[in-house]
Amino acid sequence: MNIATVYQQHQNELICYTARITDCRDTAEDIIQESFIILFRELKQQHVENPRAFLFRVAKNLAFDHLKHKKVTTNYAQAQYPILESTIEAPSIEQVMVEHQDIDLMRQVIDELPPRCRDTFILNKIHEMSYNEVAQHTGISESGVEKHIMKGLRHCRSRLKNLKDH
Repeated sequence: MNIATVYQQHQNELICYTARITDCRDTAEDIIQESFIILFRELKQQHVENPRAFLFRVAKNLAFDHLKHKKVTTNYAQAQYPILESTIEAPSIEQVMVEHQDIDLMRQVIDELPPRCRDTFILNKIHEMSYNEVAQHTGISESGVEKHIMKGLRHCRSRLKNLKDH
């Protein structure tokens, strides 16, 4: 199977489909690129009977993962700095700056994790995947996933406590 031909045949319809889910063409284009990378990797391991269906399934899953991630980050920001429902005012510049600093700090702490631990942690905590889903996605046993998550949580708690104390 020629991946370039498959790309040319299905790229535009995949982007349109994914853009309807994500409501953003740029995001859709990124997701489609990642979908083709996943297809390419899968073709090295096994025969894919219907590459178009495979690509649509992968693109849909990645698009929904993107939406989940967006929801989690929005919920996290709201949990950190709740806005009273009765207040119509927008957050102050200071609040926005503090929020961005906290998010940047959290990213920095997560980036310090070893790659396998970091990926497992992000899939579970950011993308809201269950231990079983993370295990299937990464090829790690569920107990291995649990150990990575616990290690990631310990690291994040410790580093955030140390950084906020200074």
